[in-house]
Amino acid sequence: MRRFFGFGGAEQETQPASYQQRDNLNSQSHQHADDTKPDHILVKHGKQFLRVDFSSQGDIAKGHATVGDVRATTARFLGHGKDEITLVFGGKKLLNDREKLVNLKIASGARMLCIISRHGKENESAAAPRQQVKKPAVPTDPIERIDIVLNAAAAELVPMIDQFVSTPPADASDKSDKHRILSELILQRLFALDEIDTQDNPEARRRRKEAVNKFHEYQARVDAAMSTATTTE
Repeated sequence: MRRFFGFGGAEQETQPASYQQRDNLNSQSHQHADDTKPDHILVKHGKQFLRVDFSSQGDIAKGHATVGDVRATTARFLGHGKDEITLVFGGKKLLNDREKLVNLKIASGARMLCIISRHGKENESAAAPRQQVKKPAVPTDPIERIDIVLNAAAAELVPMIDQFVSTPPADASDKSDKHRILSELILQRLFALDEIDTQDNPEARRRRKEAVNKFHEYQARVDAAMSTATTTE
């Protein structure tokens, strides 16, 4: 499909040179008429308008004109890569090159805004699909889930308990706060174990019971340290 294009002033509706030349030739031969003008789109870039003319009248309504057509022509005229051109119409970015203008309710004479970016195209048609970061799968095996709770407690909770038991805070208020925090953390782990479905697996039930007893032991250590510290004072 052949296209003609050129620039007019930012606030002007004047015809571009290529179009004017064609009009002059048609006027001389007495064959020019307003109703035979080809469909066109005005693309605003900076303070100038680029006029993109299609081959004939009705190209847009017939579905012969696409976003990609306008973008490619604009890119060639401005001397930029097609990937650097983003078109905006009605406040919405036109990202699909295959989209027909008629489907977007864009008629002949409509105005688009051209944005030039050096960061590559945003268009759906050519942009590589984005790879989604996969979240680690949650184990479904109950024994694995029990081990995760125990291992996390051994790495984070147990050192805190050991410190509280060996060197409890000197201030009574601080001791009480620390005791409350550790008790809440232990309770959270107990809740996590309670939510694990053992799936009628005897070994899983046994392991969960052992884990629950271990957290009860942690709580007993914390309570004993709190009681001893309070009695000493």
